[in-house]
Parts: sequence; structure tokens; C-alpha cells
Amino acid sequence: MALDVYEDIENCFAAGWSDGLPVIPPYGSLVERMLGQMGWKATEVVGRLAAHDVEVRGEHLAAVAVMAGCKFEYGRLLRALSEALLDPVFSLSSVEITTGGVAALVVVSGPVVRELGFAHEANALGANNRANASVGRFAQLVRLFCGSAGGSLQSHGTIGHPGRLSFCIAEHPEALFWPPFHTQCGLAPDVSAVSVMSAEGPNSVNNHYGETADAVLDTIADCMSHSGTTNYYWRGGTYLIAIAPDHMQLVGAAYTREQARRRLFERAVLSTDLLARLGRIPRHPREESRVEFGKPRSPFEREEQIVFVECGAAGGKFSAVIPGWVGNRKVIAREVG
Repeated sequence: MALDVYEDIENCFAAGWSDGLPVIPPYGSLVERMLGQMGWKATEVVGRLAAHDVEVRGEHLAAVAVMAGCKFEYGRLLRALSEALLDPVFSLSSVEITTGGVAALVVVSGPVVRELGFAHEANALGANNRANASVGRFAQLVRLFCGSAGGSLQSHGTIGHPGRLSFCIAEHPEALFWPPFHTQCGLAPDVSAVSVMSAEGPNSVNNHYGETADAVLDTIADCMSHSGTTNYYWRGGTYLIAIAPDHMQLVGAAYTREQARRRLFERAVLSTDLLARLGRIPRHPREESRVEFGKPRSPFEREEQIVFVECGAAGGKFSAVIPGWVGNRKVIAREVG
């Protein structure tokens, strides 16, 4: 008997196996094939969410990969991505339920970008090709299914953002000004990697007339330090700066990555008193927030909370600031085998 695929898709909706868009039904034959590519046995425990007594097995992740529309050849990358998502430091359940409405941002870097066909030039932050869209969706579905702790937790994002459907960026695989993205996470420059961080939506940075690296970096710093940025009180999140080629021509020629990070760290500040008047800092802040009235305040505690990815197309002088969530203090990176 021929399978009624449309009915099976509707059954997935009815079962709650969807992010609001149709999924590919996780037929056993497809899941088995994906398991083979990911290198796990069906019942193999890949990770646990100990606080919620959730156990994530290989068959769960393979089914999600099928549902997201991933090609089988993505299996080795999805394995590394799964391990990053289930790292306790990433705190998958917290990303799911925070009122901040953040998403799991995936960054792919190294030779695998070209090997698997990730888009990294035009529309790099919203690429609609299959690799970017389905791998990004895989991460969101893992967040949705596992982060909800088997249905016992609900998302509480006050506003949220559309990246909770798919949010995946690929770095240029070659011709970089600086070392690859994943070297900021301690991995060797010549490997392929996939990284995750919990992030808000991207903020466009437009500077078409600046003629120096300082002009571009100071514009980026201004975007990072606007009064509404989430990080000012707790200062825990990582900010990802996506720099397109026309801006990198100026910045990369004048600064190393460390020097550019230092300038942003120094320039991205506001008056603590102003933040207090606006209500961004409570009148009686907690001691661990280290609020010093009368002094400038940065949304970061450490320079390492600023990371860079080189992506995008030439022909427009735009970059982007992607603020991280204050409760997730680290980019989690894994080498793709």
C-alpha cells in the first residue's frame, strides 16, 4: 500500500512534532540510514538533561535530522552539532524557556563549508539553501523537543525572534583576513568545526562612508552598546560580530582580531548613571553585578565575550551585531570528523 505522506505529515502536526512548518515524517528506514551517517546506535545515550531527567538517544537525534530535511551526508556534522547542543554548559532547557526568546545560533567553519555546500556569501545570515536552512532547523528542533524536557517545560519568550525556526551562519572557507572562527574556541585552524551559542536576532550595522577601520569598528561598538542591549546588568552573554568583505577590507588591513576586539571592548560603553536613570540597572543592584555608579559601564566582563565571523558578499558596506543571551556565557565548538 502506498504511504499517504500528506496524512503522515498531518499526523506529525497532531502529535506536536513540528515547529509550525511541515516536517518529513521520521519513517524507520530513513532514521536508520541517518543513524548510520551520524555513527550512533539507536539506543545509545548521547546526552542528558539531568535537571529534568531527560535522556537523549541516537534515535531521537536521527529522527530530528530527518524531520528537519537534512541530507544524509550531513550526518558527521550533525553528530558534532548534537554534542555541542547537549553540552551542559550550553544549557539547552534554559535556552528554550527564557523570556529573552533566544535561539540556538549555529556557526559552521572550515573546509566543511564548501564540502557540504553551505552558503556563506550573499544573505549569509538568512541563507535559504538546504544546508544552512536544514542544519539550522535541526538545532532548533533539538532545542524545541529536548529543551522542553519531554513536554514538561514551555517556551516563555516575551518577543522571541524568527531564528527559532532556523539560525545558521557559515564562515568563508578560505581567503580570510583572520584565523577561522573556531580558533576563538580553542580548535586548530585547519579543522572543520560547528559551534553553537544562544543568541538574539541580528542587528544590521550600516557604514557606507567611513574610510578607516576605526570608523567601522566604532560604528559596530555603538550598535553593541545601545541602551536596550540585554547584557548591561548581568554582562554574561557573548556578542558575535559578522563582518562582510567591504568592512573587512578596512578592518582586516589595520587590525589583528585581538586588536579589533580590544577596540570594541573599550568603545562599547555607556554611562552607568544613564543606564540607572533609564531603569536598565536596579536602584539596589546585586553585589555580583559589580555596578559602579558614576563610571562608564560595558555590557561585557571580558574581551573574550566578543567573537568575529567573516561572511557575506562584497558590494555593500554592512555588518551585523548578534547579541548573545546573558545566561549562556560561552560559544560551544566541536570539530567535525
